[in-house]
Amino acid sequence: MKALEKMVLLRGKVVKGFQRGSKLLGWPTANLDPAAFKGKIDDLSEGVYYGFAKLESDQKVYKTALSIGWNPQFQNKEKTVEAYLVNEFAEDFYGEEMRLMICGYTRPQCPFDGLDALKKAISDDVEETVKILDTKDYINLKDHDFFTQK
Repeated sequence: MKALEKMVLLRGKVVKGFQRGSKLLGWPTANLDPAAFKGKIDDLSEGVYYGFAKLESDQKVYKTALSIGWNPQFQNKEKTVEAYLVNEFAEDFYGEEMRLMICGYTRPQCPFDGLDALKKAISDDVEETVKILDTKDYINLKDHDFFTQK
């Protein structure tokens, strides 16, 4: 895991993705509208990242593990930003604005030998995300102005 030299701040609507995160993998993700990241993440490598996210309907800022890229396991044709907010949500939040702060890089995206291996990697990614975001280097970023600006 490696901190980014400069945090990346994205803001946009949550859109429907391929519906694999929750249904197939057991890790529901919030897909950011591509218009929100077009031209803003070109310098970031395809991979798994960590950071924080906030939904417009919620005052809480959540630790977040996210995937940026084409998801080689599924051979996607379009680049996606998919965030797993570390929380259990009762309902979907499609159409809501999400603010996403990308703080660091975890690992590259890669295909796995089956869904069980992918699920294990995601579980490990989330565990590492929670650990690093609880450290003194990151914990106060939940109070960053980005999450409270209008």
